[in-house]
Amino acid sequence: MPLSEIEMYNTMKRQNLSVRRDGDVINGGPQGPRVGRWRFAVALSWLAAFGLTQTAVAASPGLPLYADRDLGDALAQAVQGLGPDAQRAEVRPSATAAACAAVAGTSPRLALLAHAPARAELDRCGETASAEVSVIEIGRQAVAVVAPINSPSWPIDAAALFRALGQNGGDTPRPTTWADIDPAYPQLPIGLLAPPASSRTRHLFDALVMQPGCDRAATARTPFDRKARSSFCSALRSDIPVAERQGGAQDVATWAAGAPAGQVAIVLVSELRQLDRSVVPLLIDGALPTAANIESGRYPAAEKIELLIVVPNAASRTQRTDARDLAFSLLAEASIGPTGSLAPAGLLPLPPPDRIAARTQAVAFLEQR
Repeated sequence: MPLSEIEMYNTMKRQNLSVRRDGDVINGGPQGPRVGRWRFAVALSWLAAFGLTQTAVAASPGLPLYADRDLGDALAQAVQGLGPDAQRAEVRPSATAAACAAVAGTSPRLALLAHAPARAELDRCGETASAEVSVIEIGRQAVAVVAPINSPSWPIDAAALFRALGQNGGDTPRPTTWADIDPAYPQLPIGLLAPPASSRTRHLFDALVMQPGCDRAATARTPFDRKARSSFCSALRSDIPVAERQGGAQDVATWAAGAPAGQVAIVLVSELRQLDRSVVPLLIDGALPTAANIESGRYPAAEKIELLIVVPNAASRTQRTDARDLAFSLLAEASIGPTGSLAPAGLLPLPPPDRIAARTQAVAFLEQR
């Protein structure tokens, strides 16, 4: 772990402060190259020419729009009613499958995805739908492990979290304090405030923390089948204090006010703004959930949110224009910006140049014919 980050963390604790949570701190972005200043200016000029730099554009009410169920209820609901025509999104177990179906006709369709699709998945989509396909990152979602602000805190890694919290951690005897996991951890009882089992927060924690931790602390009993392995790795212990919250950030703040030292909670990084004086995030695998760490990929518990655009080869010019308008409703500052409608639902916005680049990419794709 770089010394500068340890010093920052220790200073934060001494001053009874948590990580800065202004728009710059939890502003995750893609790992690709930045848009240079000249490209930034060209993009602004180009978008201004289309009249698309200020507000979300009305969407065609008949254009299919899908959302992954794994996005979580809050984000899926926030997508509803975009633009003056109140475009509705259909929440599907797989928005990719819905958007790429061969029987969907000639109309373009858009889908919000809870993960970045593989290249092979996009190739199959184009073949199945006889379509051109583009995918555009619109932001990220991330989770953090937090302790009450007045409790001791410590850096931890995914394998240690799995051993401490997982039903199948494999330690004999089972650890009852954090120091049983690692002597450098505090001699405090292990306990957890978990998010609801079906929530996006829990899904991200299981997929991005518990499963990698399970892989690192693998035992001979770890199932090979993906579904069985996921259940095995995400099961929580029943022999330590584990409570499940039902509400949002206020429930975490109430918990933090009276939680015993050593207890931790799982929250969305977007919730940290509301918990500024209640909790402090722990370093996971040597990284805090800052914008720079999320953007670079150094912070492990973050996942991309993508917009999939599927345009059948037989789509008309009018249908492409409708798709462009809907794409801009989704990509407008009023949707994906720091104060946009998707931010309170858990979307961590991209930096400004990358939000411009996302809109430019959508225009280029949908205006190419």
